Amino acid sequence: MPFQLEHITLAERVVLGCSCVMLAGEYGLITGLAQEYGTSRQFLYDLRDRTLASLEQALGPGRPGRPAVDQRLVVDARAVERAVLVLHQVVHGSVRGIQECLAEILEVDRSVGAIQGILSAAAERARALAPVPSQPLVAVADELFAAGQPVLAVVDHASGLVAALESVTGRDETTWGCTYLDLAARGVAIGSLTADGALGLAAGAQAAGLPAPRLDHWHTLRDLGRVAHVLEASAYRLLTAADRSQRAAAAAQYWAEHGRRPRRGRPLQAPTDPASVAAATRAADEAIVRADGVAYLVGAVSQMLRPVEATTGRVRRAAEVAGDLAAAASLLREVGGRASEAAALLEARAAGLVGYLDDLERTLAAPRATLGDAAVTFLAWAWHQRRDLGLRDAAEAWPLAPALAQQVWAALAATFRGSGMVENLNSVLAFARATHRGLPPTVLALAAVYRNHHVFRRGQRAGHSPLELAGLPSPHWLDRLTPAHSPNPQPPAVLEFPSRPAKTVNRFAA
Repeated sequence: MPFQLEHITLAERVVLGCSCVMLAGEYGLITGLAQEYGTSRQFLYDLRDRTLASLEQALGPGRPGRPAVDQRLVVDARAVERAVLVLHQVVHGSVRGIQECLAEILEVDRSVGAIQGILSAAAERARALAPVPSQPLVAVADELFAAGQPVLAVVDHASGLVAALESVTGRDETTWGCTYLDLAARGVAIGSLTADGALGLAAGAQAAGLPAPRLDHWHTLRDLGRVAHVLEASAYRLLTAADRSQRAAAAAQYWAEHGRRPRRGRPLQAPTDPASVAAATRAADEAIVRADGVAYLVGAVSQMLRPVEATTGRVRRAAEVAGDLAAAASLLREVGGRASEAAALLEARAAGLVGYLDDLERTLAAPRATLGDAAVTFLAWAWHQRRDLGLRDAAEAWPLAPALAQQVWAALAATFRGSGMVENLNSVLAFARATHRGLPPTVLALAAVYRNHHVFRRGQRAGHSPLELAGLPSPHWLDRLTPAHSPNPQPPAVLEFPSRPAKTVNRFAA
């Protein structure tokens, strides 16, 4: 702010203030200075008092020890916007919950409408931040559900980048096809697609001109495991019934021989005639054989679907695994009962389950032609046992041709058989789904930006964000969602004033 008396400079004010303090009591001093500088005596009296107060504060005794760092929290409009977004995405707070946190933590009152306006404006900026990776996506697609409404998600397996996350009214061929076409119009290419057995998802990919989705193994093994668990529970029930019938028959025989019951307690309510006991025992034995057979076959299928044999290192081929799956389905049909459902499921999904092996075989064709089958088999075995062997890279396993060895290891590492990245996104959105009783478009738009800019804390991607792994710039997500200057600037509110000026570097928290 400029001085009211601009003809008196700052240096002259310092001299005047110090002169009035040091020569206080000298007759005619104030009157002479007032006439010389063309000002009033009251101005000089006020300047003397301010100079004396400043000198006393600067030269007075201070607190013992090193001066504290100025930790005043400056809260302006932009800081409030960033606090709202953090509470919304990190804490998964509702609008009213955010309102309470602002009042309790920052001592800032904001209406529900103002908070919702901040979120809506940030969501509009988030929708404009459509990332376009330079490399084709190794895409994983899935259908999430919130309040009975489907949410379509497409995530890059390699980087974890959320390419599409939107709430729709249906999940049929047209809806999925439009989602794929929107990605293509945005410049996002899909190199491969992995998903569960959703019919609309697969039909939409075919309509958009994409290759048929590879089926992830987790959903199929989960469905087969459910059949095995049902048969196991049925076997335990029949085994309990057979045991109860046998003990009831033994009690009846004891009654007939001794004229009394063998022990205290209620009598067992179970058939005791020999035919019924034999039938219950036979049913329990058959159920046990059926449950054990299905459990063994489910475990065998899980081993078949792995790309590398653990003991030999042989890389499996698609035709071979498809034949093994057909044989497993035939054995499941022979078991009968609920096992027939597992057989039908396996037959329907066999082609999609082994599709990834064709891609792996094409990738390994060049190293196999140069190194031979035995070398590739050894490298695959070493890759599978790399942790036990203490190998850090492929060159240690095959130093004669390190480049080709690294190519084999890279192909095996890039072979994935699950949809874990999109399932992880589903788990993360569960908190927001519970808070908002659904997943409105505003929440989805903000969640996609937060996940794309969020740095992984653990795992093989630790220390990097999905945008970095996709080869894109990755600034802080709040800088992308909040403008540099608030449209309605307000004077900042300082929550705490220090007792004296700080002599160290200030630290402002937004």
